[in-house]
Amino acid sequence: MTKIEPIQRQSVSDNIITQLTHLITTGQLTPGQRLPSERDLCKQFAVGRSSLREALRSLSTMGIIVGRVGEGTYIAEDSQAYLEKTAQWSLLLDQKKLDDLIETRFTLESQTAFLAAQRATPTDIETLQEIYTDMTHALDNPKRYLELDLQFHLTIAQATQNSVLCNLLEMIRTYLKQSIWDLLNTPTYAKSLKIIKLSLKGHQKILQAIQANQPENARQSMITHIQTSNK
Repeated sequence: MTKIEPIQRQSVSDNIITQLTHLITTGQLTPGQRLPSERDLCKQFAVGRSSLREALRSLSTMGIIVGRVGEGTYIAEDSQAYLEKTAQWSLLLDQKKLDDLIETRFTLESQTAFLAAQRATPTDIETLQEIYTDMTHALDNPKRYLELDLQFHLTIAQATQNSVLCNLLEMIRTYLKQSIWDLLNTPTYAKSLKIIKLSLKGHQKILQAIQANQPENARQSMITHIQTSNK
């Protein structure tokens, strides 16, 4: 297990929670992995057993860890999904963070579109075309449309043949998923359909630019699409 640092700040249990969730989100602790015994954790954290148990109770209540009688304590299989959802709600509650993330997406996706237009393989283009076609059949299903929208943008990132760009975009889009859903899931069907049709038109222009191997056109089409979708 990755080295755990002794707790120095005032709220001991909160700091234990912070360290453990950090280890999970960074992949140093993985779903299904068994935690050390309470005695060993107390030594590694340099804390008392009562503080440790308080932290573990909180993590258990949140569904991040699970206790198995006679076996020990384990990282929950769906712990990562819970933490991602928490991050999404955190962004929704902090407008500055949300704005920063949208700005990052804007910079990143304009570049992935540019590179995809240069590097996309015939298979990449075929996949994009298939996803776009499916999107045209999902105009009355915002949830399905959102899933296809995510696939479309991730496929563009994959078409750059740059795994780092792809991973960064996947992380950003995961965090933005709730805010995008809130935009599509509007109170009225007419307004939702209008937003989706506008989005679809933007995807079509991006696809056409990538198919035509026009990097700058792809970049500008992506920029316009993101600017329009964030209004």
